[in-house]
Amino acid sequence: WSPKAPTMKFGKQLAHEAHAPWTEQYIDYKALKQILKQFSPESPELSILQPDANAEANVHLDGLFVSSLMLQIQKVNRFYCGKATEFAALLRAIAPFLSTQTAPRAAAAAGAQLAPEGGG
Repeated sequence: WSPKAPTMKFGKQLAHEAHAPWTEQYIDYKALKQILKQFSPESPELSILQPDANAEANVHLDGLFVSSLMLQIQKVNRFYCGKATEFAALLRAIAPFLSTQTAPRAAAAAGAQLAPEGGG
Protein backbone atom coordinates (compact mmCIF):
# COMPACT_ATOMS: atom_id res chain seq x y z
CA TRP A 1 0.00 0.00 0.00
CA SER A 2 1.23 3.45 -0.81
CA PRO A 3 -0.44 6.75 -0.04
CA LYS A 4 -2.07 8.45 -2.97
CA ALA A 5 0.25 11.03 -4.48
CA PRO A 6 -1.03 14.59 -4.13
CA THR A 7 -2.53 15.88 -7.32
CA MET A 8 -0.90 18.81 -9.02
CA LYS A 9 -2.99 21.96 -9.44
CA PHE A 10 -4.05 22.70 -13.02
CA GLY A 11 -1.83 25.75 -13.54
CA LYS A 12 1.26 23.95 -12.31
CA GLN A 13 0.41 20.84 -14.33
CA LEU A 14 -0.05 22.95 -17.46
CA ALA A 15 3.33 24.63 -16.95
CA HIS A 16 4.99 21.29 -16.15
CA GLU A 17 3.66 19.52 -19.24
CA ALA A 18 4.04 22.42 -21.69
CA HIS A 19 6.32 21.93 -24.70
CA ALA A 20 9.16 24.32 -23.80
CA PRO A 21 9.65 26.00 -27.20
CA TRP A 22 5.92 26.74 -27.38
CA THR A 23 5.20 27.95 -23.84
CA GLU A 24 4.50 31.53 -24.97
CA GLN A 25 1.78 30.17 -27.26
CA TYR A 26 -0.23 28.51 -24.47
CA ILE A 27 -3.19 30.21 -22.79
CA ASP A 28 -1.89 32.46 -20.03
CA TYR A 29 -3.78 30.62 -17.31
CA LYS A 30 -2.07 32.55 -14.51
CA ALA A 31 -3.16 35.95 -15.88
CA LEU A 32 -6.75 34.77 -16.35
CA LYS A 33 -6.80 33.32 -12.85
CA GLN A 34 -5.58 36.65 -11.43
CA ILE A 35 -8.55 38.40 -13.03
CA LEU A 36 -10.94 35.85 -11.56
CA LYS A 37 -9.45 36.31 -8.09
CA GLN A 38 -10.42 39.99 -8.21
CA PHE A 39 -14.14 39.22 -8.40
CA SER A 40 -15.97 40.27 -5.25
CA PRO A 41 -18.48 37.90 -3.73
CA GLU A 42 -22.00 39.25 -3.70
CA SER A 43 -23.19 38.88 -0.15
CA PRO A 44 -26.74 39.78 0.91
CA GLU A 45 -25.39 42.14 3.60
CA LEU A 46 -23.41 44.21 1.10
CA SER A 47 -26.20 44.31 -1.45
CA ILE A 48 -28.49 45.93 1.14
CA LEU A 49 -25.95 48.48 2.37
CA GLN A 50 -24.22 49.20 -0.96
CA PRO A 51 -26.32 47.76 -3.76
CA ASP A 52 -23.94 48.61 -6.60
CA ALA A 53 -20.57 48.39 -4.82
CA ASN A 54 -19.53 44.93 -5.93
CA ALA A 55 -21.84 44.54 -8.90
CA GLU A 56 -20.25 47.35 -10.90
CA ALA A 57 -16.73 46.12 -10.22
CA ASN A 58 -17.73 42.57 -11.14
CA VAL A 59 -19.31 43.71 -14.42
CA HIS A 60 -16.06 45.46 -15.32
CA LEU A 61 -14.03 42.37 -14.35
CA ASP A 62 -16.40 40.14 -16.29
CA GLY A 63 -15.77 42.15 -19.44
CA LEU A 64 -12.04 42.16 -18.78
CA PHE A 65 -11.99 38.41 -18.26
CA VAL A 66 -14.03 37.62 -21.39
CA SER A 67 -11.93 39.91 -23.60
CA SER A 68 -8.69 38.51 -22.13
CA LEU A 69 -9.91 34.96 -22.65
CA MET A 70 -10.87 35.69 -26.25
CA LEU A 71 -7.41 37.18 -26.92
CA GLN A 72 -5.78 34.09 -25.43
CA ILE A 73 -7.96 31.77 -27.53
CA GLN A 74 -7.10 33.75 -30.66
CA LYS A 75 -3.39 33.54 -29.82
CA VAL A 76 -3.57 29.76 -29.42
CA ASN A 77 -5.67 29.41 -32.57
CA ARG A 78 -3.23 31.48 -34.68
CA PHE A 79 -0.33 29.38 -33.45
CA TYR A 80 -2.20 26.11 -34.02
CA CYS A 81 -3.27 27.10 -37.53
CA GLY A 82 0.27 28.22 -38.34
CA LYS A 83 1.71 24.91 -37.15
CA ALA A 84 -0.94 22.94 -39.05
CA THR A 85 -0.05 24.82 -42.24
CA GLU A 86 3.67 24.33 -41.58
CA PHE A 87 3.29 20.59 -40.99
CA ALA A 88 1.00 20.15 -44.01
CA ALA A 89 3.61 21.83 -46.22
CA LEU A 90 6.33 19.63 -44.74
CA LEU A 91 4.26 16.52 -45.35
CA ARG A 92 3.62 17.55 -48.96
CA ALA A 93 7.35 18.12 -49.43
CA ILE A 94 8.37 14.71 -48.08
CA ALA A 95 5.41 12.69 -49.40
CA PRO A 96 7.11 11.83 -52.74
CA PHE A 97 10.21 10.68 -50.89
CA LEU A 98 8.17 8.60 -48.47
CA SER A 99 6.19 6.90 -51.23
CA THR A 100 9.36 5.99 -53.20
CA GLN A 101 11.11 4.71 -50.07
CA THR A 102 8.23 2.72 -48.61
CA ALA A 103 6.90 1.11 -51.82
CA PRO A 104 9.90 -1.23 -52.37
CA ARG A 105 9.94 -2.17 -48.70
CA ALA A 106 6.22 -2.89 -48.70
CA ALA A 107 6.55 -5.02 -51.84
CA ALA A 108 9.50 -6.91 -50.37
CA ALA A 109 7.62 -7.52 -47.15
CA ALA A 110 4.56 -8.72 -49.05
CA GLY A 111 6.72 -11.03 -51.17
CA ALA A 112 8.39 -12.47 -48.09
CA GLN A 113 4.99 -13.22 -46.60
CA LEU A 114 3.85 -14.99 -49.77
CA ALA A 115 7.03 -17.05 -50.27
CA PRO A 116 6.60 -20.74 -49.39
CA GLU A 117 8.37 -21.94 -46.29
CA GLY A 118 11.57 -23.94 -46.83
CA GLY A 119 12.45 -22.12 -50.07
CA GLY A 120 10.33 -24.00 -52.50
